[in-house]
Amino acid sequence: MKHDLKFVIRFQKATGNFYLVILSVLLFSGKLQSQDQQLIDSLERYLPTVTVDSNKIEVLNELSAQIVDMDPAKAMRYAGDALKLAESINHKRYTATSLHNLGNGHYNLGEYKLALFCYLKAFHIHEALGNKKGLLTASGSIGNVFLDMRQPDQALKYLEQTLVISKELNNKRGMASALLSIGTVYSEKKDYKKALEYSFESLKIFQEINFKEAVATCFNNVADSYHKLKDYPKAMFYVTKAFETYKETGNIYGMALALNNLGDFYTSTGDPEKALTYYTRGLEQAKLIGATDRIVAAYRGISQAYKKMGKYREALNMNEIFQKMNDSIYNTESAKQLAEMQTRFETEKKAKEIDLLTKDKKIKEDELTRQRLIIWTIAIGGVLVLLLALLAIRANGQKRKANRELEVKNKKIETAYNIIEVQHKDIKDSIRYAERLQNAILPTVSFEREFGKNAFVFYKPKDIVSGDFYWLESAVNNAGEKQVLFAAVDCTGHGVPGAFMSIVGHNLLKQAVKEHGKTKPSEILDELNSGLSETLRQKEEDSVVKDGMDMALCALHKKDGKHFLEFSGANNPVWIIRAGSPPMLEEIKGDKFPIGIFIGEKLNQFRCHTTELFPGDTVYIFTDGYADQFGGDKGKKFKYKPIQQLLLSIQERSMPEQKEILDKTILSWMGNLEQVDDILMIGVRIS
Repeated sequence: MKHDLKFVIRFQKATGNFYLVILSVLLFSGKLQSQDQQLIDSLERYLPTVTVDSNKIEVLNELSAQIVDMDPAKAMRYAGDALKLAESINHKRYTATSLHNLGNGHYNLGEYKLALFCYLKAFHIHEALGNKKGLLTASGSIGNVFLDMRQPDQALKYLEQTLVISKELNNKRGMASALLSIGTVYSEKKDYKKALEYSFESLKIFQEINFKEAVATCFNNVADSYHKLKDYPKAMFYVTKAFETYKETGNIYGMALALNNLGDFYTSTGDPEKALTYYTRGLEQAKLIGATDRIVAAYRGISQAYKKMGKYREALNMNEIFQKMNDSIYNTESAKQLAEMQTRFETEKKAKEIDLLTKDKKIKEDELTRQRLIIWTIAIGGVLVLLLALLAIRANGQKRKANRELEVKNKKIETAYNIIEVQHKDIKDSIRYAERLQNAILPTVSFEREFGKNAFVFYKPKDIVSGDFYWLESAVNNAGEKQVLFAAVDCTGHGVPGAFMSIVGHNLLKQAVKEHGKTKPSEILDELNSGLSETLRQKEEDSVVKDGMDMALCALHKKDGKHFLEFSGANNPVWIIRAGSPPMLEEIKGDKFPIGIFIGEKLNQFRCHTTELFPGDTVYIFTDGYADQFGGDKGKKFKYKPIQQLLLSIQERSMPEQKEILDKTILSWMGNLEQVDDILMIGVRIS
């Protein structure tokens, strides 16, 4: 597969003292190349010290541009923060830069429509400002998106504009990027020889300016063209060089792309076993950064490799995963609603057609009667002929009027349907974007950094967005000891209402620890209880918000070489499985009331429980989604006792293996039934 070089806006020169500080950061960070880890580390250390908004925006945007090929989700968070600041100070150029970096993140995740939305907004801002450098970057990126959306003619229009602007500015990097993408256009048009000409011309320029990532992309596209021309030795030579160069620069997205392409080449040359190896490696790399388009391509390739090896069951399983990811644009409930809306429209349309046919039949019968009357009236006399003629004219007018009214009604129905369809799409696009925002607050990376392989987070939302969320924060307690706070939270409801509550809960937790210095679980829940009641105005008589949340909150710390756990719970407990033969399960119950109050109630105080932990002990916290899931032969709830028995039976397994077993068990239990609630379970093993 071809790969299009992103037109990434890199770090621009600033002015004054800020430029001097950044210059020192760059000098002490080692090599000055894209995705240089030392530079990234230096910028991340420098970021908290920046106080001037404009300087902070530039640092955030540079960080986003540097890591977009390694961690696109994190790059989008940096770009999103930069965008908020830029809009708050009404700085158009910074706004366009931030939008472009946000688009790069969506692009790497295969979210092409969202990427195109960001790029087009940036393009129009640069156009209004008369900023040719910005137009160069935006038009190139727009062209690349149209390429990936299989619209080569639209892509060529923007890419040729990019090439013209690059030549006007004497921008070699822009010229080379445009040439490379134009080559991709000709590849889409199946003119592979012309595609090679543009790719080699681009490669020559990128080698001159020593832009290694772009050189790797050129190698990849040259390999693709040779592959299409069935010149497999050259194709293998160039795709191998592409992979080695991507690996040298740390470009994970590029590595996933090249590995999948190696799988394609071995598939074409009749070596499915070797193809399977490369597809599997490509899938692993793509999963590291959540690159949806590369993940989908890997699953498709693995399915084809298994099929050529005669392993049809494995091929079918992989193809089902590929189809599910490729088709999962809306959830089941939304698809059902859309189908119902379409059915209603078709039913109404058929009813109108039947009504129209009935009227036409009646009109024809009236016409026949009129003709008979004319025959009889000729015999009676000329006066009656004139009268019947007038009646005929009147009937014909009524017919035309009825037809016009019917046409107007049909147009109104069609317009209403189109409006509903557009609104439905807008709502789903908004919810999908809300999912990205909600996922951004989940501490997935923090969990991996804090616990490594000694923990898992099993998180399975019911809908696109979730009312369950998990949280982690490091803090120093009153005794000066470092402790790790983590929680499993179940907000009232699920879907969009639950997601709103999860944002409120996340912000209150962060505020209690970071701003108010709370480190004891019971004190944090007390403050959360008070804060939620004030936020939702639950004490006011006219308030209709009667929502809250259940939570299990743990604090792990070490003292004199010993491990201790502090726990507070709102309705939810913590389970501790003590290491031994056999292992034993110990339950510490939370308080029997939620966070949040109703009208007339008093704020309750939460208790704190402390216990010592030993190496090999495992701590579990969870929401009620797993236990309340219906399934099995009788369609009943799973319940808590079987969960305890399951966890005790898998204590010898690693934490990642435990997560996989939990997932397979609940999927098997559900069978063909729908998921009834969000599911969340966290496990941490003491080492």
